[in-house]
Amino acid sequence: MASVVPRIGKAGNVTSYQVKWHLGGPRSGPWQTERFTDETAAEIFRGEVEAAGHQWPAGWVKGKGYITQADGENADGDRFRFRVYATREIDNRTGIEEHYRQACYRDLEKWIFPTFGECDVRSVEHFSSDTIRPWVRQLEQTLVQRGQTPKLGRAKMRQMSPKTIRNLHGLLSSILEAAVKAEPPLRERNPCKLTTLPRTDDDGTSGEDGEDVEFLTPEEVDGVVSRLRRRSDQLLAIVKYGTGLRWGEIIALAPMCIPNEGQSGTLRVRRAWKKDGHGGYYIGTPKTKRSRRTLRVSATVVAALIELGLLSLDNKETLFFTGEAGQRLHYSSFHDRWNRAVKQAKKDGVLPREKHPTPHDLRHSHAAALISAGHSLTYVQRRLGHESIKTTSDTYGHLLPEADDAAMETIERSLRGGQAPTEVVLEAGADAIGGMVYVAQLDVPVGFRDQEVAREVVEQWHLDTGRPARLETWSTSWWRRSAPGGRNVLRDALPDRVWIVSAGPVLFQSDGEQVITGRADSEVSGRWVWEWDSRYTDEPAVSRVEWLPDGESLTVAEVWGTDEIAVRETFAQALEDARRVCRHTPFSTGPGGSGLVLA
Repeated sequence: MASVVPRIGKAGNVTSYQVKWHLGGPRSGPWQTERFTDETAAEIFRGEVEAAGHQWPAGWVKGKGYITQADGENADGDRFRFRVYATREIDNRTGIEEHYRQACYRDLEKWIFPTFGECDVRSVEHFSSDTIRPWVRQLEQTLVQRGQTPKLGRAKMRQMSPKTIRNLHGLLSSILEAAVKAEPPLRERNPCKLTTLPRTDDDGTSGEDGEDVEFLTPEEVDGVVSRLRRRSDQLLAIVKYGTGLRWGEIIALAPMCIPNEGQSGTLRVRRAWKKDGHGGYYIGTPKTKRSRRTLRVSATVVAALIELGLLSLDNKETLFFTGEAGQRLHYSSFHDRWNRAVKQAKKDGVLPREKHPTPHDLRHSHAAALISAGHSLTYVQRRLGHESIKTTSDTYGHLLPEADDAAMETIERSLRGGQAPTEVVLEAGADAIGGMVYVAQLDVPVGFRDQEVAREVVEQWHLDTGRPARLETWSTSWWRRSAPGGRNVLRDALPDRVWIVSAGPVLFQSDGEQVITGRADSEVSGRWVWEWDSRYTDEPAVSRVEWLPDGESLTVAEVWGTDEIAVRETFAQALEDARRVCRHTPFSTGPGGSGLVLA
């Protein structure tokens, strides 16, 4: 049921009343909130939420209230109501698969319509940075279920990932962009383009599918695989690590995918399990050309396939890996058994406790093994079936230093006129830390000599930002190749951090009109900033007013510093400076010249 929660200010007084409820009613539903200054109004709204089945009441816009006829509806009726317009837009899209279309419908219904469903797609009041940014902020604070619902106990919850938020924002943006490009146009601009979104690696994710990436050494892979209790699970893990196949590809493998009964040492990826858009699955052709590929496989992989029935199965379309009833093997079923093996591997000391690999990390570890052996990103791209090498580079490019030694030797030989490169001799004691560097993976990798100091930084960073951080152990040689400055930038003590208050950024068009509205002088925010952050300063206030010549030729104004009063005063001046800069840009209708930067 919905509840009304008083919000207490710093002085101990009630500043507002927040109505909270789970969308749809069950506890697994995402939290929804609306804030009121009056307790009576909050209680009335709580009753309307419950009457609507724990959905947003029809016609209510978050932060705005009920939409009336005067708010923008006219004789066109439902035609431009966002719920109707968005559904029609997805209905008419071409060039997309049906399961993606159905996913769009689900995302609209669950995440977008509760806030914008009753809005007018043409309205600059209903769709602006003032309404879209709070919606994004709400998504950032939303808890979603992690993985499948367990048979026993409660499901694990986590914050919605930056990648999911970007996908939802992209869906909303695509619909508003269609309204901009309609004939005649329904809107002048798409306000989603002004939204600052969380980075996709803010939650520690950088994988090809946005999941946490954990690279395992061959010894660690063997440690986990050997602790899988079912032989069929062990064989699945061996084939997955040995081929790097995706889950949908590996569980669609059958003898027909192995030419010449394995004698040629190749495997053809020509089919995969796919969603049908209605909650079911079917075996179909991988959707991209790069996904349809032929791989060389090792003798161990061929031996595993023979043990699975490569030579003995009469029906060459019989799947190697199936569930209990011979149907599609669910990822969650294997994942549960995998997790038990991971837990046992940690208990036995063959897997570091800070590593939390998933079955998909066998694919990542396959790529890491290839790159560490010196194979090119292009080779890895083709083997993994990536459509774009950018995906390969973004996911695995940081592993290249280990493979670059031969290339560096070649370059050094060229620079020395054909002479063999000389070995750099470190001073005595240069590797006195036992060959290890303790790296805190934050927004940037930060290296420490002391493990306890590094661990304290990781814990404090998580408390400060709410974002995941992790501690890794690197070899000294890897750190020297990866980090500019090498051992010279290693830290012995806790880095400095300071509480920084920020105002802005605010954008202005060339005519001086403010693009992002609603940022009054009093609207400032604060956060802890570490010494490697570009915002780190000991100044009371630092101002940035700059003309941005690219794109729409905007001028930005923002201020940050250690003193809130100074930041507020400087921000007021920065807004005036920004308007003055607008008069001097090449796109200004008034007198002026080139772009101007004030500091």
